[in-house]
Amino acid sequence: MRSLPATLPILFLCEISFLLGHGLIMTLLGVRMSLESFPSQMAGLLMSCFSLGFVAGSYWLEKRIRSVGHIRVFAACAALLAATAILHGLWVNPWAWLVWRLFGGAATAGLLMVMESWVSGESTNENRGRVLGWYLVISTLSLAGGQWMLNAADPGTFVLFSVAGILFALSLVPLSIHRIHGPLRGQHSAAAKISLAQLFKRAPVGLTGAFVAGLMVQAFFAMTPFYGQEIGLSTGQTAQFMSITTLVALVAQWTLGRVSDRFDRRKVILCMAIVMTISGILITFAARSSFWLLVFVASFHTAMLHTLYSLSLAHTHDWLEPEETIQANGKILMCYGVGSVIGPFSASLLMDIAGPDGLWYFLGAAALSLAAFILYRLWRREPVKTPQEQEPYTPMVPLVESTHYINELDPRHGPIQYELDLDGHDWEAGPDREAA
Repeated sequence: MRSLPATLPILFLCEISFLLGHGLIMTLLGVRMSLESFPSQMAGLLMSCFSLGFVAGSYWLEKRIRSVGHIRVFAACAALLAATAILHGLWVNPWAWLVWRLFGGAATAGLLMVMESWVSGESTNENRGRVLGWYLVISTLSLAGGQWMLNAADPGTFVLFSVAGILFALSLVPLSIHRIHGPLRGQHSAAAKISLAQLFKRAPVGLTGAFVAGLMVQAFFAMTPFYGQEIGLSTGQTAQFMSITTLVALVAQWTLGRVSDRFDRRKVILCMAIVMTISGILITFAARSSFWLLVFVASFHTAMLHTLYSLSLAHTHDWLEPEETIQANGKILMCYGVGSVIGPFSASLLMDIAGPDGLWYFLGAAALSLAAFILYRLWRREPVKTPQEQEPYTPMVPLVESTHYINELDPRHGPIQYELDLDGHDWEAGPDREAA
């Protein structure tokens, strides 16, 4: 950490406080909805609203960052998140919660954009891999810690909503008491255009994998706390389940990533999809046996689940020219975003029909569909590139909604800040610096 730029430890402190609150509120809402006897469809709709707000905020707030600066946007989003966390506890109403989560999704997108673009701007080609490693570890541990904090108080009271609000507010303190500059930017070449149809023609498994990852990851986070309460897990057991399965993903990122560097990534993703399908079936039986058997089987499922987006992104990069990565990343994330809106609500509908086990039926069916699609692609066409020509795998943060900025930390190419111009013009890049 000492070898990193002086600004980064300050940003990491902000990240820890923010993600502790984010991990807590994600798990708390699912548990509280079950305690309040909200229908399962409402739990799925809640996460879908969060994802919808996240996608909208990703693009609108990017322009606000350019207009008023990183620090001001960070302050506004942290304040909004603190307010919405407290409002969840003050007004326990499912329809009101939909509104709070919509704004919460937009604010979460703003905080992640600020942190990730700032971290990217402060890193160099020489230290970007090390910076990404720190960012990945801190993100995963903070999320798991926030989920574990569910044990700190009764989720049926206002206390934990207040704790989440306090954590969001505290994320402002490190930035407020230090005089630091905004991210530094250099000049970059213009990005080459690539259409969604062209991208799908080159890497259909990559785009499909990103879409399925959005379906599954957000359905898992939205419905698993609800599932735990419905099958009779205690609040402590639910917190343990979420935390342990989150930490497993950290190990899986590195292990599966290294494996994918040596083999055709489509075949690695196929194996992952098969493991998720089988484990999704076994989980329903493990849940009836013992809590720790449930955790053990579910860990195999979540290890694959949380790595799916990273490998899908890496596979797509194998088929891109360097100047195409900017537009390609945006389109991959749009596929993920569409999946993240559809997945939670779809899973909740199946749970309403099949009971709590419907969550794992949904996740298993999504994984099986992905496996079938990859088998079809492997049968139809052999890869043109050999495994030696693949781009090296780079781990990505698997547990929070990704923004397009996180790709800037990828050591395979330099950092670029870009925005979606809805008027039809090209993606643009440029220098950015602020003082506070």
